[in-house]
Amino acid sequence: MCFERVIPGGAAATHVLEICEGLRRRGFEVALKAEHGPVRGGLYDQAWRYIRVSLEAVAGLRSADLVYVRSHFAAVLVARVARLLGRPVIQEINGLYGEAFVTHPRFRRLQSFLTRVQRRQYRWASALVAVTPELAAWGAREAGHERAFHIGNGANTTLFSAEGPRAARRRPYVFFFGGLTRWHGIEVMLDAVRSPAWPGGVELVLAGRIVDPSLKSLLDEAPSGVTWLGPAAQADLPPLIRGAVAGLVPSVDPKGIAAHGLTPLKLFEMLACGRPVVASDFPRMADIVRSGPCGLVVPPGDPEALARAVAALAQHPEEARAMGEAGARLVAAEHSWDARAGETARAIEEVLGRAR
Repeated sequence: MCFERVIPGGAAATHVLEICEGLRRRGFEVALKAEHGPVRGGLYDQAWRYIRVSLEAVAGLRSADLVYVRSHFAAVLVARVARLLGRPVIQEINGLYGEAFVTHPRFRRLQSFLTRVQRRQYRWASALVAVTPELAAWGAREAGHERAFHIGNGANTTLFSAEGPRAARRRPYVFFFGGLTRWHGIEVMLDAVRSPAWPGGVELVLAGRIVDPSLKSLLDEAPSGVTWLGPAAQADLPPLIRGAVAGLVPSVDPKGIAAHGLTPLKLFEMLACGRPVVASDFPRMADIVRSGPCGLVVPPGDPEALARAVAALAQHPEEARAMGEAGARLVAAEHSWDARAGETARAIEEVLGRAR
Protein backbone atom coordinates (compact mmCIF):
# COMPACT_ATOMS: atom_id res chain seq x y z
CA MET A 1 0.00 0.00 0.00
CA CYS A 2 1.42 3.37 -1.04
CA PHE A 3 -0.05 6.86 -0.69
CA GLU A 4 2.68 8.42 -2.82
CA ARG A 5 1.89 8.50 -6.52
CA VAL A 6 3.20 5.47 -8.35
CA ILE A 7 4.44 7.20 -11.49
CA PRO A 8 7.10 5.18 -13.35
CA GLY A 9 10.52 6.79 -12.98
CA GLY A 10 9.80 8.45 -9.63
CA ALA A 11 11.75 7.33 -6.57
CA ALA A 12 8.71 6.06 -4.64
CA ALA A 13 7.36 4.26 -7.70
CA THR A 14 10.72 2.65 -8.45
CA HIS A 15 11.03 1.34 -4.90
CA VAL A 16 7.44 0.06 -4.73
CA LEU A 17 7.33 -1.54 -8.18
CA GLU A 18 10.77 -3.17 -7.89
CA ILE A 19 9.93 -4.75 -4.52
CA CYS A 20 6.51 -5.91 -5.75
CA GLU A 21 8.04 -7.56 -8.81
CA GLY A 22 10.81 -9.13 -6.74
CA LEU A 23 8.24 -10.62 -4.37
CA ARG A 24 6.17 -11.97 -7.27
CA ARG A 25 9.26 -13.68 -8.67
CA ARG A 26 9.55 -15.42 -5.32
CA GLY A 27 5.99 -16.74 -5.43
CA PHE A 28 4.13 -14.06 -3.48
CA GLU A 29 0.76 -12.84 -4.71
CA VAL A 30 0.91 -9.04 -4.45
CA ALA A 31 -2.05 -6.66 -4.76
CA LEU A 32 -0.81 -3.06 -4.92
CA LYS A 33 -3.14 -0.32 -3.67
CA ALA A 34 -1.71 3.09 -4.47
CA GLU A 35 -2.24 6.57 -5.81
CA HIS A 36 -1.73 6.98 -9.54
CA GLY A 37 -1.74 9.91 -11.92
CA PRO A 38 -0.77 13.59 -11.65
CA VAL A 39 -1.36 16.00 -8.78
CA ARG A 40 -4.73 17.73 -9.03
CA GLY A 41 -6.82 19.83 -6.68
CA GLY A 42 -6.27 21.09 -3.16
CA LEU A 43 -6.22 19.64 0.31
CA TYR A 44 -9.76 18.22 0.22
CA ASP A 45 -9.18 16.53 -3.15
CA GLN A 46 -6.01 14.98 -1.79
CA ALA A 47 -7.79 13.80 1.36
CA TRP A 48 -10.51 12.19 -0.76
CA ARG A 49 -7.89 10.32 -2.80
CA TYR A 50 -6.37 9.03 0.44
CA ILE A 51 -9.80 7.81 1.53
CA ARG A 52 -10.40 6.10 -1.82
CA VAL A 53 -7.09 4.21 -1.68
CA SER A 54 -7.75 3.26 1.97
CA LEU A 55 -11.20 1.87 1.17
CA GLU A 56 -9.80 -0.17 -1.72
CA ALA A 57 -7.17 -1.61 0.63
CA VAL A 58 -9.67 -2.34 3.41
CA ALA A 59 -11.84 -4.23 0.91
CA GLY A 60 -8.95 -6.61 0.24
CA LEU A 61 -7.89 -7.21 3.83
CA ARG A 62 -9.93 -10.36 4.46
CA SER A 63 -8.15 -12.24 1.67
CA ALA A 64 -4.68 -10.94 2.64
CA ASP A 65 -2.12 -12.76 4.77
CA LEU A 66 -0.14 -9.59 5.47
CA VAL A 67 -0.31 -5.85 4.79
CA TYR A 68 2.89 -4.05 3.73
CA VAL A 69 2.58 -0.26 4.01
CA ARG A 70 4.94 2.41 2.69
CA SER A 71 4.61 4.41 5.89
CA HIS A 72 2.26 7.39 5.67
CA PHE A 73 -0.07 9.15 8.09
CA ALA A 74 -3.04 8.40 5.77
CA ALA A 75 -2.63 4.64 6.25
CA VAL A 76 -4.16 4.75 9.73
CA LEU A 77 -7.57 3.37 8.68
CA VAL A 78 -6.04 0.33 7.02
CA ALA A 79 -3.61 -0.21 9.92
CA ARG A 80 -6.49 -0.09 12.41
CA VAL A 81 -8.78 -2.44 10.47
CA ALA A 82 -5.90 -4.86 9.87
CA ARG A 83 -5.26 -4.89 13.62
CA LEU A 84 -8.93 -5.63 14.34
CA LEU A 85 -8.90 -8.48 11.81
CA GLY A 86 -5.66 -9.89 13.18
CA ARG A 87 -3.68 -9.27 9.98
CA PRO A 88 0.05 -8.57 10.51
CA VAL A 89 1.26 -5.21 9.20
CA ILE A 90 4.77 -4.18 8.17
CA GLN A 91 5.45 -0.44 8.05
CA GLU A 92 8.25 0.62 5.68
CA ILE A 93 9.97 3.80 6.94
CA ASN A 94 11.72 6.00 4.39
CA GLY A 95 12.16 9.11 6.54
CA LEU A 96 11.22 10.98 9.69
CA TYR A 97 7.70 12.26 10.27
CA GLY A 98 8.63 15.76 9.12
CA GLU A 99 9.67 14.61 5.66
CA ALA A 100 6.07 13.85 4.75
CA PHE A 101 5.21 17.52 5.29
CA VAL A 102 8.03 18.64 3.01
CA THR A 103 6.43 16.54 0.26
CA HIS A 104 2.86 17.51 1.28
CA PRO A 105 3.08 21.09 2.64
CA ARG A 106 -0.70 21.48 2.48
CA PHE A 107 -0.96 19.19 5.55
CA ARG A 108 1.47 21.16 7.73
CA ARG A 109 -1.33 22.76 9.73
CA LEU A 110 -2.17 19.23 10.96
CA GLN A 111 1.43 18.14 11.53
CA SER A 112 1.24 17.55 15.27
CA PHE A 113 -1.93 15.45 15.02
CA LEU A 114 -0.77 13.47 11.97
CA THR A 115 2.59 12.74 13.59
CA ARG A 116 0.78 11.16 16.55
CA VAL A 117 -1.33 9.15 14.10
CA GLN A 118 1.77 7.83 12.36
CA ARG A 119 3.53 7.00 15.64
CA ARG A 120 0.46 5.01 16.66
CA GLN A 121 0.75 2.98 13.45
CA TYR A 122 4.37 2.10 14.31
CA ARG A 123 3.23 0.87 17.73
CA TRP A 124 0.53 -1.30 16.15
CA ALA A 125 2.90 -2.71 13.51
CA SER A 126 4.03 -6.33 13.56
CA ALA A 127 7.38 -5.08 12.28
CA LEU A 128 9.12 -2.07 10.78
CA VAL A 129 11.38 -1.97 7.72
CA ALA A 130 13.68 1.05 7.40
CA VAL A 131 16.02 2.11 4.60
CA THR A 132 18.95 2.99 6.92
CA PRO A 133 20.17 1.49 10.20
CA GLU A 134 19.68 4.86 11.89
CA LEU A 135 16.04 5.00 10.77
CA ALA A 136 15.49 1.44 11.97
CA ALA A 137 16.77 2.40 15.44
CA TRP A 138 14.67 5.58 15.45
CA GLY A 139 11.56 3.66 14.36
CA ALA A 140 12.07 1.10 17.12
CA ARG A 141 12.24 3.89 19.70
CA GLU A 142 9.09 5.51 18.33
CA ALA A 143 7.26 2.18 18.23
CA GLY A 144 8.37 1.03 21.66
CA HIS A 145 9.42 -2.38 20.35
CA GLU A 146 12.51 -3.87 18.68
CA ARG A 147 10.80 -5.52 15.70
CA ALA A 148 12.71 -3.47 13.10
CA PHE A 149 14.60 -4.58 9.99
CA HIS A 150 17.11 -2.57 7.98
CA ILE A 151 16.52 -3.07 4.23
CA GLY A 152 18.16 -0.37 2.14
CA ASN A 153 17.53 1.13 -1.28
CA GLY A 154 19.05 -0.26 -4.45
CA ALA A 155 19.28 -0.14 -8.24
CA ASN A 156 17.86 -2.09 -11.14
CA THR A 157 21.12 -3.63 -12.30
CA THR A 158 19.59 -4.73 -15.61
CA LEU A 159 18.74 -1.15 -16.60
CA PHE A 160 21.57 0.58 -14.73
CA SER A 161 24.81 -1.18 -15.59
CA ALA A 162 28.31 -0.25 -16.71
CA GLU A 163 27.78 -1.94 -20.09
CA GLY A 164 25.90 -0.06 -22.76
CA PRO A 165 25.86 3.14 -24.83
CA ARG A 166 27.34 6.38 -23.53
CA ALA A 167 26.00 9.84 -24.21
CA ALA A 168 28.28 11.85 -26.48
CA ARG A 169 28.60 15.53 -25.65
CA ARG A 170 30.96 18.15 -26.99
CA ARG A 171 32.68 18.64 -23.64
CA PRO A 172 33.35 16.39 -20.64
CA TYR A 173 30.62 16.76 -18.03
CA VAL A 174 29.41 15.78 -14.58
CA PHE A 175 25.80 14.74 -14.18
CA PHE A 176 22.94 15.19 -11.72
CA PHE A 177 19.42 13.85 -12.15
CA GLY A 178 16.33 14.00 -9.98
CA GLY A 179 13.79 16.53 -8.78
CA LEU A 180 15.19 20.06 -8.80
CA THR A 181 14.81 21.04 -5.15
CA ARG A 182 17.04 23.00 -2.80
CA TRP A 183 17.71 20.00 -0.58
CA HIS A 184 19.16 18.18 -3.60
CA GLY A 185 21.89 20.81 -3.67
CA ILE A 186 20.98 22.62 -6.91
CA GLU A 187 22.25 25.95 -5.59
CA VAL A 188 25.46 24.30 -4.37
CA MET A 189 26.16 22.88 -7.84
CA LEU A 190 25.51 26.20 -9.58
CA ASP A 191 27.82 28.01 -7.14
CA ALA A 192 30.47 25.31 -7.61
CA VAL A 193 30.57 26.02 -11.36
CA ARG A 194 31.30 29.67 -10.55
CA SER A 195 34.22 28.71 -8.31
CA PRO A 196 37.81 29.20 -9.57
CA ALA A 197 38.40 25.61 -8.45
CA TRP A 198 35.94 24.24 -11.01
CA PRO A 199 37.89 22.54 -13.84
CA GLY A 200 37.88 24.50 -17.07
CA GLY A 201 36.03 22.84 -19.91
CA VAL A 202 33.91 20.56 -17.69
CA GLU A 203 30.17 21.04 -18.08
CA LEU A 204 27.49 20.58 -15.41
CA VAL A 205 24.49 18.72 -16.87
CA LEU A 206 21.22 18.58 -14.91
CA ALA A 207 18.17 16.45 -15.73
CA GLY A 208 14.89 16.57 -13.85
CA ARG A 209 11.64 18.37 -13.21
CA ILE A 210 11.63 21.70 -11.35
CA VAL A 211 9.94 20.86 -8.04
CA ASP A 212 10.80 24.13 -6.30
CA PRO A 213 9.57 27.00 -8.57
CA SER A 214 12.01 29.42 -6.94
CA LEU A 215 14.86 27.56 -8.65
CA LYS A 216 13.62 28.51 -12.11
CA SER A 217 15.19 31.97 -11.93
CA LEU A 218 18.51 30.48 -10.73
CA LEU A 219 18.58 28.14 -13.72
CA ASP A 220 17.75 31.03 -16.06
CA GLU A 221 20.74 32.93 -14.62
CA ALA A 222 23.08 29.92 -14.46
CA PRO A 223 26.69 30.47 -15.52
CA SER A 224 27.96 29.25 -18.85
CA GLY A 225 28.85 25.60 -18.74
CA VAL A 226 25.54 24.59 -17.14
CA THR A 227 22.98 22.68 -19.19
CA TRP A 228 19.51 21.75 -17.95
CA LEU A 229 17.97 18.99 -20.05
CA GLY A 230 14.55 19.15 -18.44
CA PRO A 231 12.78 15.98 -17.26
CA ALA A 232 14.37 12.76 -18.53
CA ALA A 233 12.79 9.31 -18.83
CA GLN A 234 14.37 6.66 -16.64
CA ALA A 235 15.49 4.67 -19.71
CA ASP A 236 17.41 7.73 -20.96
CA LEU A 237 19.48 8.08 -17.78
CA PRO A 238 22.01 5.20 -18.06
CA PRO A 239 23.74 6.54 -21.23
CA LEU A 240 23.97 10.00 -19.64
CA ILE A 241 25.49 8.53 -16.47
CA ARG A 242 27.97 6.32 -18.34
CA GLY A 243 29.19 9.25 -20.42
CA ALA A 244 29.86 11.49 -17.41
CA VAL A 245 33.12 12.15 -15.59
CA ALA A 246 31.15 11.59 -12.37
CA GLY A 247 27.67 11.63 -10.89
CA LEU A 248 26.79 14.28 -8.31
CA VAL A 249 24.75 13.70 -5.13
CA PRO A 250 25.43 16.98 -3.24
CA SER A 251 22.44 16.81 -0.88
CA VAL A 252 21.95 19.44 1.81
CA ASP A 253 19.93 19.20 5.02
CA PRO A 254 17.79 22.30 5.66
CA LYS A 255 15.30 20.34 7.80
CA GLY A 256 17.82 18.50 9.96
CA ILE A 257 16.74 15.03 8.84
CA ALA A 258 19.99 13.61 7.42
CA ALA A 259 21.36 12.48 10.79
CA HIS A 260 19.25 9.34 10.34
CA GLY A 261 20.99 8.52 7.09
CA LEU A 262 20.47 9.18 3.39
CA THR A 263 20.52 6.55 0.65
CA PRO A 264 19.02 8.20 -2.46
CA LEU A 265 18.27 5.89 -5.35
CA LYS A 266 20.40 7.99 -7.69
CA LEU A 267 23.48 7.09 -5.64
CA PHE A 268 23.08 3.38 -6.42
CA GLU A 269 22.02 4.00 -10.02
CA MET A 270 25.07 6.16 -10.73
CA LEU A 271 27.40 3.62 -9.15
CA ALA A 272 25.76 0.74 -11.01
CA CYS A 273 26.64 2.48 -14.28
CA GLY A 274 30.32 2.38 -13.40
CA ARG A 275 30.87 6.06 -12.67
CA PRO A 276 32.33 7.55 -9.49
CA VAL A 277 30.14 9.84 -7.42
CA VAL A 278 30.71 13.01 -5.45
CA ALA A 279 28.39 12.79 -2.44
CA SER A 280 27.66 14.86 0.66
CA ASP A 281 29.05 13.68 3.98
CA PHE A 282 25.86 12.27 5.50
CA PRO A 283 25.53 8.94 7.31
CA ARG A 284 25.09 5.81 5.20
CA MET A 285 25.56 7.59 1.85
CA ALA A 286 29.09 8.67 2.74
CA ASP A 287 29.80 5.27 4.30
CA ILE A 288 28.95 3.50 1.05
CA VAL A 289 31.11 5.85 -1.04
CA ARG A 290 34.10 5.61 1.30
CA SER A 291 33.92 1.84 1.71
CA GLY A 292 33.91 1.27 -2.06
CA PRO A 293 35.98 3.32 -2.49
CA CYS A 294 33.73 4.50 -5.29
CA GLY A 295 33.92 8.29 -5.25
CA LEU A 296 34.64 11.34 -3.13
CA VAL A 297 32.83 12.71 -0.09
CA VAL A 298 32.48 16.47 0.48
CA PRO A 299 30.98 18.59 3.27
CA PRO A 300 27.31 19.34 2.56
CA GLY A 301 26.57 22.83 1.26
CA ASP A 302 30.21 23.54 0.33
CA PRO A 303 30.48 24.56 -3.35
CA GLU A 304 34.26 25.04 -3.15
CA ALA A 305 34.75 21.48 -1.91
CA LEU A 306 32.42 20.21 -4.62
CA ALA A 307 34.39 22.09 -7.29
CA ARG A 308 37.69 20.66 -6.02
CA ALA A 309 36.28 17.13 -6.01
CA VAL A 310 35.05 17.46 -9.61
CA ALA A 311 38.48 18.80 -10.60
CA ALA A 312 40.24 15.88 -8.91
CA LEU A 313 38.18 13.32 -10.81
CA ALA A 314 38.46 15.18 -14.13
CA GLN A 315 42.25 15.49 -13.79
CA HIS A 316 42.83 11.87 -12.73
CA PRO A 317 40.74 9.75 -15.10
CA GLU A 318 42.41 6.44 -14.20
CA GLU A 319 41.61 6.90 -10.53
CA ALA A 320 38.06 7.91 -11.45
CA ARG A 321 37.70 4.82 -13.64
CA ALA A 322 38.89 2.54 -10.82
CA MET A 323 36.39 4.12 -8.41
CA GLY A 324 33.60 3.66 -10.94
CA GLU A 325 34.45 0.01 -11.46
CA ALA A 326 34.50 -0.56 -7.70
CA GLY A 327 31.06 1.06 -7.39
CA ALA A 328 29.58 -1.12 -10.14
CA ARG A 329 30.90 -4.26 -8.46
CA LEU A 330 29.56 -3.13 -5.08
CA VAL A 331 26.02 -2.46 -6.36
CA ALA A 332 25.89 -5.69 -8.37
CA ALA A 333 27.01 -7.71 -5.35
CA GLU A 334 25.07 -6.02 -2.54
CA HIS A 335 22.61 -3.33 -3.66
CA SER A 336 20.43 -4.66 -6.48
CA TRP A 337 16.65 -4.39 -6.14
CA ASP A 338 16.45 -8.16 -6.49
CA ALA A 339 18.64 -8.53 -3.41
CA ARG A 340 16.41 -6.05 -1.59
CA ALA A 341 13.30 -8.01 -2.60
CA GLY A 342 14.91 -11.15 -1.18
CA GLU A 343 15.55 -9.40 2.13
CA THR A 344 11.95 -8.14 2.14
CA ALA A 345 10.66 -11.66 1.47
CA ARG A 346 12.63 -12.99 4.44
CA ALA A 347 11.24 -10.23 6.69
CA ILE A 348 7.67 -11.03 5.56
CA GLU A 349 8.19 -14.75 6.16
CA GLU A 350 9.54 -14.06 9.65
CA VAL A 351 6.54 -11.88 10.51
CA LEU A 352 4.10 -14.47 9.13
CA GLY A 353 5.87 -17.18 11.10
CA ARG A 354 5.43 -15.19 14.32
CA ALA A 355 1.76 -14.52 13.46
CA ARG A 356 1.10 -18.24 12.98
